[in-house]
Amino acid sequence: MDALHLSQPKKKARAEKAIIVHEDEASFRQSPTLHQTWAVRNSQPKISTRGQRNSQKLLAGVDIASGRFAYHHQTEYFNAKSYIHFLEHTLMPGFYKRNHRIYLIQDNASYHKKPEVYEWFSANRKRMEVYLLPPYSPQFNAVERIWHYTRMQSTHNRYFDTPQELCQSLFDTFDDIQRHPEKILGFLKPFS
Repeated sequence: MDALHLSQPKKKARAEKAIIVHEDEASFRQSPTLHQTWAVRNSQPKISTRGQRNSQKLLAGVDIASGRFAYHHQTEYFNAKSYIHFLEHTLMPGFYKRNHRIYLIQDNASYHKKPEVYEWFSANRKRMEVYLLPPYSPQFNAVERIWHYTRMQSTHNRYFDTPQELCQSLFDTFDDIQRHPEKILGFLKPFS
């Protein structure tokens, strides 16, 4: 699993008719974030906050050709065990097609390189091949654009009284992406 420039796996995936899936993780805080908005000059908009540091953690994958999107929500920190759970219960069922391997493009998160994760990838080599992005290169990960879109649609300039309200806003956006993948295809075009 060496870091590779994406053109090599792309060529191999096309020859094999494999599915290229980008994976990433993100945390969304309950505390509000201000983003561009209209306001009276010299009067910055104010958004209430509860002062809590609650955050929701998400793992997601996106098929760069079709825009098909799958995600997994968790409250605990990311680790090798939760990542394997995501691979087994979200990513594989969401993207694997018989005789069409998944080419998984992932970043260099420390838990991606744990021995138990390597063992899982070795055991599933016939269904999935893994490629690491170069270190510190989020611009090469298509899911980063989905996270940006999600923040714009779900969290910027909004107040969430409870963690459940934040989750509902996120899940509504993700469900909309799943029903209408054409909304994100423009973000994925540079990767295909």
